[in-house]
Amino acid sequence: MSIFNGFPDLPGPEETAFCKINEVYCCGDARYGNISTFTNSTKNHPKINVTKDFHHHRLSDENISVYVDVEDNLLKKITSVWYKQGFLEALSVAADPNVNKDSKALAVTASYALKVANLFTALRYFIQPHLKDIGPKIVSKYSRTRNWGSAPVKCMAWHPHTTKIALATADDNVRVYCSEVSFVSTLKCKAQGHVSSLSWRPYSASEIAVGCEQGVIVWTVDPNSMFTKPSSSNAVVLKRSGHSPVTDVSWSPNGDLLISCCGADTSMLVWDVAMETAIPLRRVAGGGIVFARWSLTASKIFAATSSIIFRVWDTQSWTPERWCARGCRVVAACWGPKDVVLFAAKGEPIVYALNNTSLLNGARTSKAQPVLDVTKVELSTGDTVGGPILDMCWDPMGRYLALLFEESYIIAVFSTTQLMMQLNVTPCCFISGVDNEVPSTFAFQQNFKDGACLTIAWSSGRIQHFPIIYTDSY
Repeated sequence: MSIFNGFPDLPGPEETAFCKINEVYCCGDARYGNISTFTNSTKNHPKINVTKDFHHHRLSDENISVYVDVEDNLLKKITSVWYKQGFLEALSVAADPNVNKDSKALAVTASYALKVANLFTALRYFIQPHLKDIGPKIVSKYSRTRNWGSAPVKCMAWHPHTTKIALATADDNVRVYCSEVSFVSTLKCKAQGHVSSLSWRPYSASEIAVGCEQGVIVWTVDPNSMFTKPSSSNAVVLKRSGHSPVTDVSWSPNGDLLISCCGADTSMLVWDVAMETAIPLRRVAGGGIVFARWSLTASKIFAATSSIIFRVWDTQSWTPERWCARGCRVVAACWGPKDVVLFAAKGEPIVYALNNTSLLNGARTSKAQPVLDVTKVELSTGDTVGGPILDMCWDPMGRYLALLFEESYIIAVFSTTQLMMQLNVTPCCFISGVDNEVPSTFAFQQNFKDGACLTIAWSSGRIQHFPIIYTDSY
């Protein structure tokens, strides 16, 4: 029997779910209902709606060559394409007889040079297949945000200690919303393009790391400043040759180290931001490092590669244990209390768990345990839920697990309890959008005191706070 049979029914056609309080699934009118009817726990939360005014059309990398000025001479055309798209594209322009009509000798030379370059490129991709995609294609391929390239919100991150949230929007600006102030700080600089991830520095009210195409940008935003657009002098750009685009950034729970990952780099960089230096953690097998997750105690790091291989690093000795997922690469992972890590492989409807005992025993004598089967089913309403997992998020107390699916637009939230090293997962509730909304990405608030609060970015640009509350008297 499917675990989804134990969930409460979805809201009616004109309704939406606002929260869950003491096992009561609170729903109301989708257009005129208000969460304050049920609870004031999110009364001071920032009210966010990413409108179309934030969106600016970005020329796709594939179409940049269309805008080369055809009236320019050949040298200018080649130089322009080289600057914008690279050496190989410049060779293609020089070898194209429709563009290069003035110098046949140059066209023949460029065509032979291009064939040789393509041969070496094909050989390199055969040896290192994770390098096939370049630039934003890598970010789009490995992003856990649905339709990352066109989503109004590319990623989000709650501050670990205050009611402050940062959103990276479609225009690659990072907007910071705080419950204590009414204005919104907008972080933007020239190097900040194709933003992939955000991470607030623990024990700091002002520092946030932004993973993007050129590297990592660490912003310092004074929480007492009235400037809504801090200058680029407040930003430090951390970059290293061969380590771009950055697909994930993550501060340690202690706030002393910053990890950056790149899907095209087999090294995971551990940054000392104050010194602007990085130490690479490299292992040959597995391809590029797609993302990394710190355990809550900062004693371990889960690192997923672009292949079926993933590693769990011990941060005391900085040595890894190598594991293999079944079938395909790990697409999502999250740590919980007692050093339990949950993960899911791409294309699979199964959540696996590794506990501290398994990690100590080593990969040769233990294996990950399946703890949740979310095979896709059709509900009585005709909606489908479940299937391959796109992303997962565990609240800081380890009580609730939220799943985002590739083929379903309904978010499933599960209750989780740990007893004697056994993880028990039970149904909690569904969260669905209004009208034709689909969830893009989500994150649990880190400092919510009344239970758990899941923040969801919908495809319409609407940001929803969904609290799950248990009162002391219940």
